[in-house]
Amino acid sequence: MAVTDQLAKPTESQHQMGRFSLNRIVRQDATIAKPVVWSNVKGIVAVNIGAPTWKYEYDIHQQGAGNELTHVQQVPRWDGTVTILSGQIGTFLAAIDGKTWGTAQAVMSARIDNDNPMVHWEVVCRTFDNVTHLFSLVIQDMVIDSFGFDNPMDYADRGIPFHTYHEPFILAQGREMVFDKFAATPSTSTYTLSCSTPATLVTATEHDDWDYNNAVFIKNEDYSESDVTGRRIRSGATITGASLVFTGSSVPAASDEISVLYAKAT
Repeated sequence: MAVTDQLAKPTESQHQMGRFSLNRIVRQDATIAKPVVWSNVKGIVAVNIGAPTWKYEYDIHQQGAGNELTHVQQVPRWDGTVTILSGQIGTFLAAIDGKTWGTAQAVMSARIDNDNPMVHWEVVCRTFDNVTHLFSLVIQDMVIDSFGFDNPMDYADRGIPFHTYHEPFILAQGREMVFDKFAATPSTSTYTLSCSTPATLVTATEHDDWDYNNAVFIKNEDYSESDVTGRRIRSGATITGASLVFTGSSVPAASDEISVLYAKAT
């Protein structure tokens, strides 16, 4: 590579436009299925998410080290906005809540009463042909925040705020997210995923908040304690091929549900 190199003109696929993106979600508390079917979200104008902020951020000094210090950042939070056509607000909230707007649910509230993860969101970014995959933006453990309403005279869309405590990421071309849920059975330590070969995502030891090379997370929901969001299993579980294997104290109890978010080749 030389400083005098002349690049070729850009290809059309290097220019990504949101109008060709497909937005889809899966609910964390979805009914057990392998895999859980993703739902398309209509009326999306934009999905924006900012850089993380930190609940705890400070510098550590020690005597004898002079001006040398350690900068600490703990408990990240990402805030963002889903901009949606205003006529879709009821349908959108119902989908997030697992209801059918106007049928099983005639009233939807814009007040959110808890901080529980609601959905995992995949923005499938595509080229101008509206089919060919370029990459995806994945937002895990999305929590919708409370919001207000307006009804302007002209073109109306609505920004719905959300946050997550686990990092969003970009998924490479040719891969798609998969969400499996299992009912735990007594003394069973091995479960079979719906995909025979989960994609390798990262080297987990090189990234904060990643515990597995080939999964975003493995969760255990303990219904004996009314746990509806699940705790992340940080150790004692492995995925090899289609086999999800638990060891030691990580083996789920009979009342538990297991959920796994991972990717596969499209």
